[in-house]
Amino acid sequence: MLAAGAGVAAAAPILSACGGRATTTGQPVVGAGSGTPKRGGTVRFAFSGAGAAESLDPFGGGSPADYARTWVVYDELFALIGGVATPRLAESVETAPDGRSFVLNLRQGVTWHDGSPFRAADVQYTLNYLSSPDRPYPSELSAFLDIPAVRIRDDRTLEVPTLMPVGDPATLFAGAGMRVIKDGTKTFDVASAVGTGSYRFADFAPGQQARLTRYDQHWDGAPYADELVVLSIDDPSARVNAVRAGQADWASDIPYTVARTGPGGDGLEIRSAGEGNRTGLGFVLNTTVAPFGDARARRAVRLAVDRQAMVDRVLLGYGSIGNDLFGNGAQYFAKDVAPLARDVDTARRLLAEAGATGAPVVVRSADYEAGLNSSTDLFVEQLRELGLDARSQLVSVPEYFAPDAIATVQAIAFPLGPFPLTVIYSRSAAYPSLALPDPELQQAVATAFATPDEATRAKAWADAQAVMTDRGNSVVWGLADTLSLSRTNVAGIQVRDSAKYPYLGKAGLA
Repeated sequence: MLAAGAGVAAAAPILSACGGRATTTGQPVVGAGSGTPKRGGTVRFAFSGAGAAESLDPFGGGSPADYARTWVVYDELFALIGGVATPRLAESVETAPDGRSFVLNLRQGVTWHDGSPFRAADVQYTLNYLSSPDRPYPSELSAFLDIPAVRIRDDRTLEVPTLMPVGDPATLFAGAGMRVIKDGTKTFDVASAVGTGSYRFADFAPGQQARLTRYDQHWDGAPYADELVVLSIDDPSARVNAVRAGQADWASDIPYTVARTGPGGDGLEIRSAGEGNRTGLGFVLNTTVAPFGDARARRAVRLAVDRQAMVDRVLLGYGSIGNDLFGNGAQYFAKDVAPLARDVDTARRLLAEAGATGAPVVVRSADYEAGLNSSTDLFVEQLRELGLDARSQLVSVPEYFAPDAIATVQAIAFPLGPFPLTVIYSRSAAYPSLALPDPELQQAVATAFATPDEATRAKAWADAQAVMTDRGNSVVWGLADTLSLSRTNVAGIQVRDSAKYPYLGKAGLA
């Protein structure tokens, strides 16, 4: 059980500044932030977007721009702050000893942007909304919670039965990114999208920008800036140019070449989110299509990857090699597992034993994050050297993760930050083309989800990652620094779920 109010006032990690300088090794200089924001002003942030597919529905958009907007308009029950599930709209959770139910205790004194009080009925409505089978991407929560059986005790308390034992509901909610919408919400436009967050929507043009205005009655304190503007700019170089031209104050996920050449103007600096917030960059091999249903073919690919070449050529050294496991920086991550040493001869032998030499392999990618497309092209080169008939399939960001499309390719480029292992393994299991159908893995993950005992949970996650290390379908070749370009007076940007789309609710101009 999380103690009531635990961690609410704890400061989230602030994106640190590189000051536009580099050491003799070419690595960013990680230093202090830019001070405390002042009240007032407008701050403009540039993120990768999704064009006309962008939405004000907090569960309807999947681009960094979508996330950046909705994080500040809608609040979560629990948020990932410093890798820990921290109470937000929920004050605490009480879990039954057998993990088959839990009680959510909600925060008092919270109001919606229209002035009405936040109630348990809003949480119940949100659970039903996000788990609806009519949605293109029903929430993974519906696989764990018996949502139709959720019962409201009173305006501040809900009883939630589960479909399987859940030992840590707070982390499950935080990892799922469950933002709460108001009971009865049917549409999401500027007039009807009502949240409890520190900002509210003022106007919105999909694929272009959203303007957000401050909500002074926010339960966690009034925000600093009068307005936030979230710009949707897909091209990373265009985001950089927007800051340099004075059209934006901060740009997310900039090219590593910019870090090499410097910020490019007075009053600008390159910032790093730090080693603990590095993104795992890799590929997920689709076990439902040949040749990667065979563990020998999967291991052959992992042995053939030149990880250091990927880090040097794609990240320009701004990162480190990966060990084929997603979740770097998360609790229970197996950081002591060493990366596989490259062994092309053994890889070719395993591929031949699997009868997969010359097999066609399509690797799907999009310019969703810096380095994905360039890493895909280099990965394809290395697969060809191994003896596979490999080619890249580069698509637009809105097309990138279409379930029907990823089901037909042999591999997909996949970026994942330091999310909890509960998130990583539940989301991959929801898609057959991403999942590893291994009984030992499934048992270990089920135990990790179910147990309320810390030691048992730690061992279960170690067992799950041992399976992935032995015969898994993820090829995490590198851990990439998350770099941004900022004006030096932009402050208060906090890393929560991901440094790629940080929390802007406390941002402002210093």
